[in-house]
Amino acid sequence: MKKIAVFVLAAAFLFPSCARWENPATFMLSADKSIAVLVLNPSVYTMQEVRVKGKVWEIKTTEEEELATFKLADSDGNYITVIWAKEISFTEGNIVEAAGLFDSNFNSSENKFNPTITAKTIRVLKKN
Repeated sequence: MKKIAVFVLAAAFLFPSCARWENPATFMLSADKSIAVLVLNPSVYTMQEVRVKGKVWEIKTTEEEELATFKLADSDGNYITVIWAKEISFTEGNIVEAAGLFDSNFNSSENKFNPTITAKTIRVLKKN
């Protein structure tokens, strides 16, 4: 009986769970951040879920990829680029809350960061 118990325990340690590994950053609750904090500390928040509020500017859409990108700006003029892969329910000038995965996107040729959020949700807070 002891041999069976030892075998079962050994098997449990040797064979990991069959659950598929998921990136923990994609399942964490979004943390409220200001656009200025993300722009000033891009590498700190890279690959983390964030939620920011701001004004929508310069919406660009591509039909081939069915993507929209726009700038989300705060009252001081700081902005981040938001990537949105769903139907647009907002217009330029609207105040929205975007939640998604933040990436700092360092551009070595320009020696600067281009912070972006790949948004999972966008909620319109105030229409223009």
